[in-house]
Amino acid sequence: MKRVVEELSKEFNLDIVETELIVSALLNKPRFELYLNDNIDQRLAEILRLRLIQLKNGVPIEYITKQVQFLKYNLRIYPGVFIPRLETEYFVELIAGLVDFKPMRICEIGTGSGAIAIAIADFFSETEIIATDICALAIKNAQENISMLNLTKRIKLLRTNLFTSFSYGIFDLIVCNPPYIPTERINYLPKSVRDFEPRKAIDGGFAGTEFIKKIIEQAPAYLQKKRFGIALEIDEDGVDRLDVYLKDKFVRYFFHKDLFGRMRYLFIGDFHSNGI
Repeated sequence: MKRVVEELSKEFNLDIVETELIVSALLNKPRFELYLNDNIDQRLAEILRLRLIQLKNGVPIEYITKQVQFLKYNLRIYPGVFIPRLETEYFVELIAGLVDFKPMRICEIGTGSGAIAIAIADFFSETEIIATDICALAIKNAQENISMLNLTKRIKLLRTNLFTSFSYGIFDLIVCNPPYIPTERINYLPKSVRDFEPRKAIDGGFAGTEFIKKIIEQAPAYLQKKRFGIALEIDEDGVDRLDVYLKDKFVRYFFHKDLFGRMRYLFIGDFHSNGI
């Protein structure tokens, strides 16, 4: 393996440490284990080389390894399904810390790999969750992760566009990481996102608020009247536009910063605005 790492390092102009980290990720084993067994067949060496070529061409490493870490979960990720980010990990933690009541029924829109629904099921251990997505591949991906974690009794999947043909009753909380990047900014995103992740999961329309507004308009028909919550990820540039839009619709709502100090989240309804 030492010879393979050295050859890959030289070919792709990487230092040894970088190469070791990438190879350990591709092989899904700790870096310190790379040299425990120096017997490596040529086929595996060629596979590693091809995967490094993919990385060089912008393919996300998650699509190559078909794995993504989300909070404490090592989840399966299918190429073509949106890759959950660090900001979304914090989003889920905020929901758990800020919600001002005990939600018994939660709907997650646009579940992708199922990461949010799975993490929410851990934070709210008695909650029933309906997770939806318009994409058949995403539903299949989420189903694999949910089954792997023995959560099929608590998380039900539904392929639908927003609330179209929706007959799953009333919820306490609706959660979504929607497409929120303004269309004009899509071409300026990193190649790994722009060329490989699903456009439907990132393109939020002209101002980046198209999908968000649809959720806000439709959600009240599926929420409890007295105590409810809507939690959404947003783009920082859309805050002022959304603030104006919300003023005549809800009394209680606020925006919250992410770990990098950017306004990233919108909470509507019964949440602690001065929480974590």
